[in-house]
Amino acid sequence: MMRKSTLTFLKHRLKLPPAEATVMIHFRSFVFKLLLTFAAPWLCLIAWPALVQYPAITPIAYDKDAGDELDKAYSYPLSSVNSNGAALYAQEGCVQCHTQMVRDPATSIDGWKKNWGANQEDARPASPARATTLRDYLSEQHAHLGNTRNGPDLSNAGYRFSSNAEVHMHLYAPFIKNPWSTAPSYKHLYNVQLIQGKGSADALPLRGTHHAPKSGYEVVPTEQAKQLVAYIRSLKRDYPLPSALTGTVATASAKK
Repeated sequence: MMRKSTLTFLKHRLKLPPAEATVMIHFRSFVFKLLLTFAAPWLCLIAWPALVQYPAITPIAYDKDAGDELDKAYSYPLSSVNSNGAALYAQEGCVQCHTQMVRDPATSIDGWKKNWGANQEDARPASPARATTLRDYLSEQHAHLGNTRNGPDLSNAGYRFSSNAEVHMHLYAPFIKNPWSTAPSYKHLYNVQLIQGKGSADALPLRGTHHAPKSGYEVVPTEQAKQLVAYIRSLKRDYPLPSALTGTVATASAKK
């Protein structure tokens, strides 16, 4: 009935020939179905979980009686310094080239990749790094899942760097350790200053490299650089899952 009335309107009110009116009816139907095709999955997979399911997620308590080795609740803690670092991580565009999401080993090789878990020695670890879950991002304002993997995943980057200076060197001059690196330099997060006395304890060890400042000067990180490094080194998302989440008795050893 509606289609017939629409066709009448197009023919008489807009004075369209019957053939053109019919084409317009079909076109409107096509556009509606096309929108519905994309809107339905978006509503079900993104809008509905974001508005209804995700806000209902709460920390899950570890249960010693069930074999869990940790106390308190399963959620990823962030200090105020690391929260500022997380904001800088997004502000400086790190999220554009790095992910923080290890996919399930059953469907991906993410967990088997070198340096993507606690094992930093073996080219292929004996067991895969566990997949990340929604609760790994529970205490963060934004989940930095990432857009592309131009660089390695950083879910467990805290195991990859042995000191703050190593991260600072990568941020200031990524080509020193890895000449093939495509990472940009974040020199704007560092100050070049005149050496006073014995120099700053935070000065980057750049002597002997092409990136060393001129004689009598040193490169030191700003407070923002320190916060960003603290955040990166805090990324260790492989702590054991509570048995209440896995439905099994926990057997994984807690990382100290």
